[in-house]
Parts: sequence; structure tokens; C-alpha cells
Amino acid sequence: MKKTFLIFTGVMLLFIALICFWGYNKYFKPNPQIQQQLNSQFGAEFFTSFNDANVAKTLEDADTVEGANSLEVPNNLQTNNNSKSVEYEESDVLSNSTPANENIVKRITENQISAKYKPKFNNLQNTALSRLDTLYSAAIQEYSQRNKAGTLNRSELIQKYMQAATMLESNVDSQFYGTLNGMQAELIANHLSVDIIDMTKSQYEKAKSDKRSQLLSKVRK
Repeated sequence: MKKTFLIFTGVMLLFIALICFWGYNKYFKPNPQIQQQLNSQFGAEFFTSFNDANVAKTLEDADTVEGANSLEVPNNLQTNNNSKSVEYEESDVLSNSTPANENIVKRITENQISAKYKPKFNNLQNTALSRLDTLYSAAIQEYSQRNKAGTLNRSELIQKYMQAATMLESNVDSQFYGTLNGMQAELIANHLSVDIIDMTKSQYEKAKSDKRSQLLSKVRK
């Protein structure tokens, strides 16, 4: 009995593996001809370019402001010839270097780094979601046109737009994780917590999952 069950389980696993292999080759395996067709229809930059001049300017301004703020501290400490010297007691000096004040500085620094990268993450997410909507609209339009013309091939159409979505997601993932790695490296270089990295990653993956569910619900209607 046990042997029969093991054989049955093995056959089922093999069957599932074959189904998955067939599905991958049918719908997910990259097809150069389809890729060329998609690049011609939407433009290669539609799948690969997510840069935004305004975001780049924002990041540049953030660096400039951060640099300017770092230069203001010495100026505030300078005194003119008419100023009286101020004596600091040892207790004041010690209180200024307490762990509590160090934690405040850390929080400010983390917020600065987060604010520096947030516009780029937001732009990437908004651009990716917008382009997924574009792909969905194009698929619906092409389906309708081919159906009216009597040239509809559902399998072919599914394969085309599955590959389009896969191409887009792959390039968005590459851009996102490249930027996230840069943010993590900057946090580590400043001896800061990297907890925000996992939070940002979770938010990104959730946004992708929510978008998939939204598009699938539209398809089922």
C-alpha cells in the first residue's frame, strides 16, 4: 500500500513538473520574435528606461542641501572679535555627547537618506504601474480588434502580453534593487540601521502583488 502511494505521488509530481515546463515554454520563455514585436510596438525604452529628470534634479538638490547644512555648523560656532568667550563646564560637554543626543543625530541622518531616495522609488513604482495599465489596455484593444477581424489566437495573444509583463517586471526589479542596494550601502557607510531596507522591499513587493490581483480581477470580468 505504501509502495503504491509512493509510486502514485511520484507520477503526480512528474506530471505537475511537465505541466510547469510546458507552461514556461509556452508563455514565459523569452521569444526573440515577440520581443522584437513588442519593442517595435511600444518602443524599447518602454521596458528598460525609468529615469526621470525631475527626480534626478530632486536628488541633486537633496545632496546640495545636505552639503550646505553640513557647512552651516562651523559658521554658527564662529564668533567675532567683539564676542565674549564662553566657558563650558565639564558637565555640559559630557551632556552633549550622551547616547540620547547621538540617537537623535542618527534618526535625522536616516531621515535624510530616506528622503533622498524616496522620490526615485516613488517615480519607479508609479511609472511601472502606469506602464502595466498601458499593456493591459493594449491587450484588450488588440483582443477586440482581432476578434472582430476573425484572426484572434488567444494562446498567441496571451504569450505576447505575458512576455511583455515579464520584460517590464524584470527591468523594473533590476532598477529597484540596484537603487535599494545603493541606499543600503549609504546607510552602512554612515553606521546606521538598515531596517528601512526590508520595509521598502516589502512595500515594493506588496505593490506588485496588489497590481497583479487588480489586473487579474479585470480579466475575469
